[in-house]
Amino acid sequence: MTGEKELLGLLGPLTEWLLGSSFEGTVRCEAIVEDLGRHYGHHVEATFLADAALLTVGERTLSFSRAPGVPPLHQVTQVKQLLHRIHRGLPAAAAAERLAAIRALPPRWSRPWQVLGLVAFTVGFGISVQATWQQVGVSALTGLLIGLLVVAGGGHRRLLLIEPFVASLLVSVVVLTLDRHGVIAGGPIQLILPALFYFIPGDAISAAALELAANRMTAGAARLVYSTVVLLVLAFGALMATVVLGVPRSALFDVSVPGNLGPVGVWGGWVLFALGVMLTFSMALRDFPWALGLVLLTAAVTEVGTRALGDPAGTFLGAVVMMTVALWLGRRPGSPPAYVLYLGAFYVLTPGSHGLRGLESWIGGHPIQGVGGVADMVSLLVAIAVGMLVGAAAAARFIRTG
Repeated sequence: MTGEKELLGLLGPLTEWLLGSSFEGTVRCEAIVEDLGRHYGHHVEATFLADAALLTVGERTLSFSRAPGVPPLHQVTQVKQLLHRIHRGLPAAAAAERLAAIRALPPRWSRPWQVLGLVAFTVGFGISVQATWQQVGVSALTGLLIGLLVVAGGGHRRLLLIEPFVASLLVSVVVLTLDRHGVIAGGPIQLILPALFYFIPGDAISAAALELAANRMTAGAARLVYSTVVLLVLAFGALMATVVLGVPRSALFDVSVPGNLGPVGVWGGWVLFALGVMLTFSMALRDFPWALGLVLLTAAVTEVGTRALGDPAGTFLGAVVMMTVALWLGRRPGSPPAYVLYLGAFYVLTPGSHGLRGLESWIGGHPIQGVGGVADMVSLLVAIAVGMLVGAAAAARFIRTG
């Protein structure tokens, strides 16, 4: 039987790593740790909150504190493979050594590729906001600025703390300057939003809604407050840009222009977006086709549902399909983990972008439009949470019977 010391040598680092990637959900993290304890013949209790965790093995209790974020996706894939090896008989000591090696893995893509990934991420999402060549050009410029900022700030904690504000200020200054010189048509908000999409906590907002719907009130409320603060910081950056440039706040307005890219350009944008997710979040190349397929499927279901039934219903259907397919595929030995599969699809549902769009419209002196954007975010949060719960239940039933 594995000793408590050996087991803690595995479960302690695993708990810390899971806490840093707990946007997958506290319930799932607790289940992984407690299941491994049973596998090695021990009763283990694990309690996860949004940024803290307790692990009890026998008479020993360890506490952990770590800010959650998006883990390198190639590490997530490696951890899934490690868990399968453990259940096939890998000793705890060997598993702990393998986990340490996984956590020490460098990013899958070099810094220039990461910058290019953020450009693709920005342009791909920008096309979903406005399918115009103007959007492509401005998003490429602002995406490059964000890519350089994010990659330069990697590893510098103080810069990481102010990155959302600096990014919002920088992007807003660039777009408002272009608008002031008559270079762009339509409203600046649509052109500002895509470059800030990397900082919009869509995964945290969706996880918060799921946690609250599952009665995990502490974790859900903490994530929701954190997400709200990030959106407010991003909106404040846009406000400060109007001060820096000496333009009225009414320069921040939300008016779309007709699209001119056509259906091929729109769907090509989602492919570019998925490629950006791979390069930005360190996804393994062999996992990309799976993730791309789920991004396109979620976008298609959401689009069809929205056209037929409206935004909330379309988002609900997209969340159901996303969660069902991701969980079903994620439990198959040869496919990527569910988190790797649905991270990009989470962004497709974009509740946070509605909230930021609404806040910036409000700052620009359009309160009715602003309240509408925030209200849209709330309705989409509920749709995503319920859709994910329904999808999880459907996936569990399908796996048991299939």
